[in-house]
Amino acid sequence: MKDLVVNAITTTLLDLKERGVVRLDGGVPAFSVDPPKQAAHGDFAVNVAMMLSKSEGKPPRALAEMLVAGLVDREDVIERIDIAGPGFLNVILKDRAFHDVVRHVARAGAGWGRSGPTGQKILVEFVSANPTGPVHVGHARGTFVGDAIARLLTASGHDVTREFYVNDFGKQTETLGRTVFKRYRELHGESITLVEGEYPAAYVIDIAKTWVASDGDRWMKASVEEALPRAMEIGIRENLRSIKETLALANIEHDVFSSEAALQASGAVKAVVEAYRARGATYEAAIARGTEDGVRNEASKAAHYEDQQLGGTFLKTSEHGDAEDRIILRKDGTPVYLTADLAYHWQKYQRGFDRIINVFGADHGGHVPRLKAGMALLGLDPKRLDVVLVQIVRLLRDGQEVKVSKRKGTVIELRDLIEEVGADACRFLFLMKTANAQIEFDLAAVERQSKDNPVYYFQYGHARCAAILRKAIEKEQPFAGLDVVSAASLARLTLPEEKLLLKKMSMLPEVVAQAANALEPHRVLYFCQELIAEFHSYYSKYSRTERVISDDLELSQGRLALVAALKATLKSAFAILGVDAPEQMTAAADTDDGAFDDAAEGV
Repeated sequence: MKDLVVNAITTTLLDLKERGVVRLDGGVPAFSVDPPKQAAHGDFAVNVAMMLSKSEGKPPRALAEMLVAGLVDREDVIERIDIAGPGFLNVILKDRAFHDVVRHVARAGAGWGRSGPTGQKILVEFVSANPTGPVHVGHARGTFVGDAIARLLTASGHDVTREFYVNDFGKQTETLGRTVFKRYRELHGESITLVEGEYPAAYVIDIAKTWVASDGDRWMKASVEEALPRAMEIGIRENLRSIKETLALANIEHDVFSSEAALQASGAVKAVVEAYRARGATYEAAIARGTEDGVRNEASKAAHYEDQQLGGTFLKTSEHGDAEDRIILRKDGTPVYLTADLAYHWQKYQRGFDRIINVFGADHGGHVPRLKAGMALLGLDPKRLDVVLVQIVRLLRDGQEVKVSKRKGTVIELRDLIEEVGADACRFLFLMKTANAQIEFDLAAVERQSKDNPVYYFQYGHARCAAILRKAIEKEQPFAGLDVVSAASLARLTLPEEKLLLKKMSMLPEVVAQAANALEPHRVLYFCQELIAEFHSYYSKYSRTERVISDDLELSQGRLALVAALKATLKSAFAILGVDAPEQMTAAADTDDGAFDDAAEGV
């Protein structure tokens, strides 16, 4: 519907230019077409006259009057245009513009809200949890946000690759291997003692059991150094298997698992250092230039590892927005973590992606300017790299914060949370706010089957539509179908709330495109919430005066078309988010008789 208004205004402006009424020296501006704050002001408000006033040298109201007088509406969908204030255009559409939304939904089918191929290749890296343990709640928000972003970008027509970066190199991986080897020896009767920093959780014992099952006692006489590669191999393999199983429970898949160990073995880390040297982007020094008099935050990682940064090869990241230059080789020539990350991102660019997106925890915010500066120093466009930072989540139960698993006495795993409240509830709750906002949710509230549970209320909107359509079949008035419903039946949809619902449905493609561009999945979730709330409100308002299914067969078909189009819109939007659209939820929904009687449904 919005496109109809945009096309009519654009066509009119071009016609006025051809007739010499306006110049349009800069072309038709990107004017806004938005629903007005007050429904009484029309269907859409347009600011194009305000935007053209300066370049055309005319008062905006005079330009607005010219537009109204010269309107070219080839689709014949505009009823009238009112001029408000200094020159805003309030557009009122004909009823058929609303009814055509049903046809658009029918034609698009499961593709409703999605766009055609753009040819743009996008890489989304998310989760990337260390393979030293399971995916826990601390990873959960980034997991669901990253997946939803990938889904949004795919729905917008982009060629999306989902990637998991496996940090299978370095001290943490070695510590895992040492712990697994100790548990392996323990399973063969040896007494062991874990030291600080090693992994005491039960999953390490399970890994050791897998090792025993495959290798028996062949490593019992081996030294730690001899057994460590095998211990690390099995530990990483089993933890990755567990991570993938948990992600599958969350309905999440990755296309690529990139290994840091493979990156190191390939020589890519040394290669990126040489590339920087060749471009004159490095220097040797005791400390970063310009930080001689600086005082570090004692709680920062930089302060904690300061002794390891005294002397080495520094990268001139401060020349491209970083707070200071960063060390990439220690004085003994070994690379730091940042160096491998720079090499990894260099490879991302070399793989030909037009846009590269990382989903990080908010505690990685300081890493972002270093990566962007590092890419700029390689002669690459840092604007191709986007980083979404997700804030922490607090889990509550009856108002009290939950920090450990009741079953394991450890940090709560994502698997535990999914098993308790369901994958859909997890996804919904982790997507319900913008990523940079802290969130908390009460597990007890999520488990209640009531409208106080936002997830239940969200999915119930779709289930209610399905129940109405089932009831029509039971009453021997089955809906004919969106693709064949008659114009006469659609013409009976004249209530303001019916037109509002149709207008809202028409906005799904735009909402998806805007959410994808902004990397903000919550926009689609909000759209669904608003649409569902408007449907419930419409359903309640007419509970004593109107029915969806009545003796007026023509009107019934029109209203069933509205319900079917709403159901299709919600199902498509839910799929884009990765949330299930249930056909049935409760007995209340199943006994829906098509009347607007919320009391009978208990809603």
